[in-house]
Amino acid sequence: LFIGIGLLGVLLPILWRRRRSLSFLLFFSLFWFYLLAVASVILFPIVINTDYPGAIFKPSINLVPFYFKGCFRDTGLCLRGMLENIALTIPFGFGISFLCRVKPKNIPCIALGVGIALELLQLIISMVFQSSFRATDINDTILNGAGVLIGYALFRLFAWFYLTITDHFRIRHSMIFADIYEVVLQTRPVDG
Repeated sequence: LFIGIGLLGVLLPILWRRRRSLSFLLFFSLFWFYLLAVASVILFPIVINTDYPGAIFKPSINLVPFYFKGCFRDTGLCLRGMLENIALTIPFGFGISFLCRVKPKNIPCIALGVGIALELLQLIISMVFQSSFRATDINDTILNGAGVLIGYALFRLFAWFYLTITDHFRIRHSMIFADIYEVVLQTRPVDG
């Protein structure tokens, strides 16, 4: 947490010098704290293998989609894990458009990339510390990707609602609302 906050303290002045708006810096900071929260869930705690010397390490890996290996013996716990994997990445899908221009056709690739990256991080930590505490599962990749897609769909719904309300009431945009308007305006189809 302290390292992440320290990095943010270094990045914000750099972005400010590059003439980023205060609104962008706010969105960037919020997204940064979200990423720190994801890192705390995905990476920690780091469990080091304490098996006897010479024990053969076998990482827990599932590459079969929609195979939950007895997970449904405790349906509540299984369902909770699925929902947590989806919920983990919904903010990513919603917030990414506030930091960079994202074409809708690229969202499925971004969603897949996020899911793969999160599972690869867990696999790398598992291999480095030779600990089976974290499992690498294709289902988590799928669910994390679904979370990004849901988050982006929620962003599009928010953008439509924001544009509809502001256009209907002819609201003038200033400060942070002008920046939000610019971001959601990108979702409007170009006539031509």
